[in-house]
Amino acid sequence: MKRIFTSIVLAAFCVFSASAQLEDGFYRVKNNKTKRYISIADNNPKHYTVSQSGSTALLGIRTLKNFDRVSCSPSTIIYVKNMDRSKSLYDLQGQGTGIYALSGNMILAKLEGGGTSYKASGTYSGVTISIADLADDGQRDEAWLANNSEETARWNFIKVDTDTNYIGIKPDVKTDDGYYGTIYAGFAFKFVSSGMKAYYVKSASGKSFEMKEITGTIPANMPVIIKCASDNPAENMIMPVLEDIAKLSGNKLAGVYSAIKYKNSNMTAFTASTMRVLGVSDGKLAFVKKAPEEYFYEGKYLPANKAYLKVKSSDGDVMTIGGSGIVTVTADPVDASKEGIYTLTGTRLPDNAPLRPGIYIKDGKKIVIK
Repeated sequence: MKRIFTSIVLAAFCVFSASAQLEDGFYRVKNNKTKRYISIADNNPKHYTVSQSGSTALLGIRTLKNFDRVSCSPSTIIYVKNMDRSKSLYDLQGQGTGIYALSGNMILAKLEGGGTSYKASGTYSGVTISIADLADDGQRDEAWLANNSEETARWNFIKVDTDTNYIGIKPDVKTDDGYYGTIYAGFAFKFVSSGMKAYYVKSASGKSFEMKEITGTIPANMPVIIKCASDNPAENMIMPVLEDIAKLSGNKLAGVYSAIKYKNSNMTAFTASTMRVLGVSDGKLAFVKKAPEEYFYEGKYLPANKAYLKVKSSDGDVMTIGGSGIVTVTADPVDASKEGIYTLTGTRLPDNAPLRPGIYIKDGKKIVIK
């Protein structure tokens, strides 16, 4: 399918429900006909080329059908900002950017219409550019926008809430003390569900890392670890907020926004020598070199809106709080008469077995091999 449209980038988001004067706030954009949601899957300006004639390539925009994906995807959260109320001009922002920035500070959305939906045109240096209808290509779970029929060119804007249009966090791992996940969002947020905590990584070296809790509002554009209340995103709700909170310095986590593959899309391949992803070691939270293939996009690219740990090539394959693959060591009393070398899980090792760095029980006493 040809994905060069006679429109401007704003048309990807450009039809609203309710009133022409939309309140500033966080929304999701849902197609009236296909019931699919807009996703800003890429925030690289090179994939939103805009010409003065009004033609553009919307290579960074996709639509998602399954709300299980939508509900935990920060890419579907769009902030609507009224730039000129007298002319009904809006900027539509997401993933740390917006249509104004993506178009080189040239384009704003001008809303026209009424009833249950609106079409839009744009302004370029004060000149209105007419655009063709932009519709949803609703053939797959993840699809592109396309010029189709009038009935699929209508969209609703739905405010983010804590009911049916919530945003939650899907955990990546389950440890002995609960569920954990990472998130990298272009908006600041607060916790709605109880039992949740946020952390950043203060230091990481060798086989260990140190994380520190963040209280209050989580800053925008800051990759963090979240301790979740359960494995259900609906029970791990967060609420986007418009607060200009400075990012904490010294965070060793990094994040990615994009995970789509189309020509020269803005993707990040996993590099085992300098990256670790969230995992589990001996039931404890860890950053690991080897993660399940299904964690990655197409088996090798970092997933969108997730965080990873930046490391040196000399750092361990498994990094935990305190090191040695465990967060805390609680060894049950061992019978001193029970000779031999054991792991902390109770497995006896051959007497002449070479010991890797770690903690062992030898003849009833704990030893540390470095």
